[in-house]
Amino acid sequence: MKKIFLPLLLAVAFSTASGQGLRLNGYVAYVFDDGFNVYNGASEYYSGKIKGGVQYGAGLEYMANPMYGVELLWLYKKSDVPTTFKLGNLTTERKDTFQVTHNWIMLSGNSHVMKANKKVEGIAGLMLGALMSDVSSPEKSANSTNFAWGFKLGGDIWLSDKIALKLQTQILSASKAVGGTVYYGYWGPVAVPGYVTLWQFGLGGGLVIKFGGR
Repeated sequence: MKKIFLPLLLAVAFSTASGQGLRLNGYVAYVFDDGFNVYNGASEYYSGKIKGGVQYGAGLEYMANPMYGVELLWLYKKSDVPTTFKLGNLTTERKDTFQVTHNWIMLSGNSHVMKANKKVEGIAGLMLGALMSDVSSPEKSANSTNFAWGFKLGGDIWLSDKIALKLQTQILSASKAVGGTVYYGYWGPVAVPGYVTLWQFGLGGGLVIKFGGR
């Protein structure tokens, strides 16, 4: 993450000095459970649940004009994943709990609509990027990077000219994020043909700090 956010901090300093419209967005949200089921046959399957919890992150948004911004953001969440699986001719199911870390790196196009009182600003954003997943168990660990997308809707309540309180809802998704090269399996994370798409719905908010004069 340092390699990503060091350039962003330099951009903040440049924006402050040059008067460009730039915002630093801090995020915190509760993300709800997401279940998954993968069947490769009657005797080979796995299912589980990515447990809900707190997700946090930050974004740097450049305001091209008062109604449109482009944001680079990072979101992080660590989850327990209780899983049940059966493999091939094994006669019994096995249950285990894995630890999963998700790092979302997203580019978002944000639409802004300021209310007449200049205190409340509605925001909608479409996000595209990548999900970096790390899965670990006592026996093994594995990681993968998958294409991701998402949508967010909410608003900023401006407490002053430079600081706002953010409220929003969001949905994030990644294709082939459970299965393929990262699989919660009988001997830990291993490769299997099946996969499912990950969906994560969250409610939360954060803080906005505005830099520059626009």
